[in-house]
Amino acid sequence: NKTNELVNSSSTSEKSSINSSNKNDSMVVTFLIFRYKIFIISFVGILTIASIIISLMMDNWYSSTINLVPPKKSSSMLEGALGNVTSALKEFGLSKLGGSADGGYSFIVILESRTVKDSIINKYELQKVYEMENLEFSKVRKEFEENLDISYEKEGNYTITIFDKDPNRAANMTNEYAVIANGLAREVFQTEAKVNKQYIESRINVMDSNLDVLSAKLNKYSSKNLMFSPEDQAKAISSSLIDLKSELMKQEINYQIIKNSYGENDPISLVQKNLLSELRNQLSDAESKPGFAGNFALKDAAQVGVEFLRIYTDIQTYTKVKAFLLPMLEDIKIDENRQIQNLYVVDKAIPADRKSHPKRSLIVAGTALGSFVLSVLILLIFNSYKNVKTRYNEIRKKSE
Repeated sequence: NKTNELVNSSSTSEKSSINSSNKNDSMVVTFLIFRYKIFIISFVGILTIASIIISLMMDNWYSSTINLVPPKKSSSMLEGALGNVTSALKEFGLSKLGGSADGGYSFIVILESRTVKDSIINKYELQKVYEMENLEFSKVRKEFEENLDISYEKEGNYTITIFDKDPNRAANMTNEYAVIANGLAREVFQTEAKVNKQYIESRINVMDSNLDVLSAKLNKYSSKNLMFSPEDQAKAISSSLIDLKSELMKQEINYQIIKNSYGENDPISLVQKNLLSELRNQLSDAESKPGFAGNFALKDAAQVGVEFLRIYTDIQTYTKVKAFLLPMLEDIKIDENRQIQNLYVVDKAIPADRKSHPKRSLIVAGTALGSFVLSVLILLIFNSYKNVKTRYNEIRKKSE
């Protein structure tokens, strides 16, 4: 209990000392303000008047904004084909490899490009406007970038804002910025289309060459082996073999009946025996010699058919891919020659009827408040210096 009382009393004393210290500090600040009010008023007044004069000397800046939207959908067959990759992969169970369905570059890349900025700087002679004719071009570009604001809004539109001392020039530069950006995007698009066209044309040429080689190979192979339709020929061969084998089995039964009835040496039995031998020879020749189904033996039919189907499959594969590429090539040729508007203007930039900055009232108010705080801070530093000096002199006198 005694320990608790001591702790409580010590904490109470600390709180009271802190409160008294805060009160003393507040009293000191209030005392200094009233004592040196003339200094504070003069200090604040001088800086405020100076801020008024400086703000009045500052040039007015105006802003113009243009609102742009990209096309809702692309008509490019190539982009459509790329967009279908995900669904195609899903059919093979590879949907995780598809990644995002979104492709292409953002228009921010075009809008923020150095090419567009330098075109505006040169066209409107901003070196003279910014009075930076004798400075490096990179510094002029940096100054222009400080007066340029490009943003991509969550609704999907793009806004370009340019600040300038002349409201008409600001509006003209903003509208021209969109025109130049569209022109650059068109060049990039057409260059991309040209590269894609060259690639697809080269692929089609390779496929045409392969198709010529494979077609010649298939014709030669078909002529050599008399193979022209494996499935149809297989059905015909199977039907013929069935007839031949069934006839052989019938004649074997007939021979056995005749032999049992007339004896083995009877002329009728001998004729039947020769017929049976001839049928067996025919079946053996059909299975082991070329001619029955084509220019190949039946024992080699599988190998011949597989090779034929392999060549035929390659031809059909190249033909199908070529049929896929040809419409894409035509679409790219059309895109390469047409004039594409990449960004459409929703709200054209117009000259501003009110300045954007400087905010003179905020400058003056901020200066007045800041100068008051600064003057109080100066007085506190000065008062602390006086206290330290007085304390030092007292200690020095006591030591003497």
